Amino acid sequence: MFTKVRIAAALLIVVAIASGYAGYSWVKAREQGAARAAALAAARQFAVDFVSINAATVDQDLSRVALGATGEFGDEYQRGMPTVRAAVLENKVEAGGTVLRAAMVSGDADSAVVLVAVDATVKNVKTPQGRVAHYRIQLDLVLEEGSDRWRVSKLLFVG
Repeated sequence: MFTKVRIAAALLIVVAIASGYAGYSWVKAREQGAARAAALAAARQFAVDFVSINAATVDQDLSRVALGATGEFGDEYQRGMPTVRAAVLENKVEAGGTVLRAAMVSGDADSAVVLVAVDATVKNVKTPQGRVAHYRIQLDLVLEEGSDRWRVSKLLFVG
């Protein structure tokens, strides 16, 4: 009788440990899935913001992108803003982007690499009727410490 009690207790412990591990794994997978979805959504929005700029709203457009950038890329973007602003105003640029496809290359709870295919309709003084530009952009994102905001730390145009 004593052996049956020990076996039952041991089985109960094994079941409890297995249940705890399964629950922990499920929660972690769910958190990672949510982080991946948030990073993908942030990358899609950033890509649209990056290729969408208008002479009438140039300051807001540049600021929106700057707020989504961080690290070396953020610093580089900040340094280039005055030049971009002048060119947009001088050429009366109107550009708006649309995401065609986006895919996660890699990612975890606080970083991600996303590829985004974007088409942008660009109008300016030389092309008043507009033309479509096709962009393939790789975005490296990091989760801002202490918040749920994903920011772009690196941007590359890819083939």
